[in-house]
Amino acid sequence: FVLHKYVILQSMRLTVKIITFLFVINQSPLFAQVSFKEFVETSNSTKKMMYAHDLWQYYLRNNTDSLKLLAIETYEFSNEKKSESLKLFSKRILGCYLVRIGDFVNGEKELKLALNYHRRNSDLANVTEDLNELGISNYLKGDYHSAESFFRLSLNSGKESPDESHAFLAELNLAKTYDKLGLNDRAKALAKRYLEQVEKLGKNESASNAYGFLSDLAIHEKNLPLAQEYLQKSLRKSNLTSNQIFLAQVYANLGSFYAGNEDFDNSRFYFEKSLEIRTKINHKKGILEAIYNLGSLDFTKNDFQAAEKHFLKGLELAIIENFITDQVDFLEVLVEIQKELKNKDKEIEYYQKFIEVKSKQAEFLLKNKEEQNNLIEYFKEDEIKSNAEITGQTNFWSGFLLGISSLLALLLVIQFFKPKLISPEKQLYDE
Repeated sequence: FVLHKYVILQSMRLTVKIITFLFVINQSPLFAQVSFKEFVETSNSTKKMMYAHDLWQYYLRNNTDSLKLLAIETYEFSNEKKSESLKLFSKRILGCYLVRIGDFVNGEKELKLALNYHRRNSDLANVTEDLNELGISNYLKGDYHSAESFFRLSLNSGKESPDESHAFLAELNLAKTYDKLGLNDRAKALAKRYLEQVEKLGKNESASNAYGFLSDLAIHEKNLPLAQEYLQKSLRKSNLTSNQIFLAQVYANLGSFYAGNEDFDNSRFYFEKSLEIRTKINHKKGILEAIYNLGSLDFTKNDFQAAEKHFLKGLELAIIENFITDQVDFLEVLVEIQKELKNKDKEIEYYQKFIEVKSKQAEFLLKNKEEQNNLIEYFKEDEIKSNAEITGQTNFWSGFLLGISSLLALLLVIQFFKPKLISPEKQLYDE
């Protein structure tokens, strides 16, 4: 799920962005543990919640469009049974769907409603997942500092969650955010720590994702042998799952690797395979990534007209889906292409559009920045209060134990000096 810049060729005049992203959530099995039919047919509220959670995880990885139907079914059942917990969980599902189709404002509203409910009920498992999803939303819209805060809050909450994997749920997401913020060493260290933990738990999809991200970092550092090693491991892990989104990501990473080796035929093959899978499953953000990668490949080969077609196609789709960050990325390269083609009028035209969209993006990020900051600070203050309570309890027991220890010590002293303190008459009597 990370967006970052890396140099495909040393001689290349433009630093090209290869867009690679994948969001991490608790790994589901190869297939959903329950079918949608079973979910619909059950009338037990407890089972309904378990099935909804399982399908939510599965659809996040395999079929984003199905999240909408799952949210509707869950919400309707919650009204029928008057179940507040199911109602609020349906809002999280809907929020995840809206975020992934680019409706960040409404998506975050739904996620925050779920978060506030889960927090009031001290449901740390769901709080951890809600915060992670808010981090993803902020990452996607380009607010990396807010994304960092939400991921860190998710990790703090995850330490207290009954689900052991929640302690590192947002680690790879945070690592990718650090990479975007230019904190490469921190990103690498965190990704390796995350990888070590998911390997222990046998989470193949998560491990594949981590290896893919580490391969990106290695390519960025021009360490192609290490990148190849990570990619091979990523591919082996992905072959142990049936997840098409992960497979498409592995193909994208392979395309980037071959581009770095100037093997353009293999690079195009894997980029196109990635696009094919993402088009089939209607993974909109993934489609944009694949188009960007193909355009970047044409640019490296100095085929500027072919590159322009790809970037215009990507820009059109980004406008339709309202992905502002992607519009900025496509327009930025279109400006560079016109420079290469010596087309000054087009260069000015695209640059003006770039400035316009960039301003729109900045306005959008500032619009709800205060609300984001207030929520982040609220959770930070809550965490401080919690720590203060723990510290207060610790101080109480420390003082109590210290007092007991002092009393025991005093009794021992009295016992030790007792013969010297009693009267001579008493001493004679005892003798």
